[in-house]
Formats: sequence, structure tokens, C-alpha cells
Amino acid sequence: MTTGGHVGYESWLERDRLILLDFAPDVVGIASQPFWLHWREEEEKRRRAPDYFVRLADGRARVVDVPAEDDVDERTVEAFAATERACSAVGWEFSRGRSGDSTHL
Repeated sequence: MTTGGHVGYESWLERDRLILLDFAPDVVGIASQPFWLHWREEEEKRRRAPDYFVRLADGRARVVDVPAEDDVDERTVEAFAATERACSAVGWEFSRGRSGDSTHL
């Protein structure tokens, strides 16, 4: 309802988070896999697409990742850290929350 159209998801966890975002009164826009982030770790090229970009009613922007906790390994934690650094550099919030955890909308 928030966007007036379909917003994609790749897992049931993402779907559940999307439903929570859709019902959050301060969320005015949601985009699925909104961009690719590219960076280097030592000599290795890395990239990833966060799960959601959210625009809030007060104008703030938030990038949301919805990891399955049993899939989070050291490389995933490094990727979340890179995403958080990139978001901070442009004044966006970063949230890594579990589905059903409304404190990380």
C-alpha cells in the first residue's frame, strides 16, 4: 500500500519485514534491492545489494537488511559493516534487523 505497487522480496523473512515496513506510519516509500554497493577488502573486489531502501515521512533515509541469522558468517558481517559505512557517509541510517523485530524497522 505504501508504494501503490509491488515491492519484491527474496525470502519469507524479507516478506515479513516488508509487511512491517508497509504498516509503519512513518514509512512513505520502499524500494527493493535499491542499489549495488561495490568496495574492496584488501585486494578482493566485493559487492552486494541491500534488501530495502526506505524513505521516512521526515525525509530521513534508511537502508534495511534482513539476514537469516543462521546464514550470517564473517563475510556477511563484513558486508554489513561496509554497507553501514557507506550509508553513514551519505547521511542515511542502516538497519540490520530480523523479521518480526519491530525495533529495527
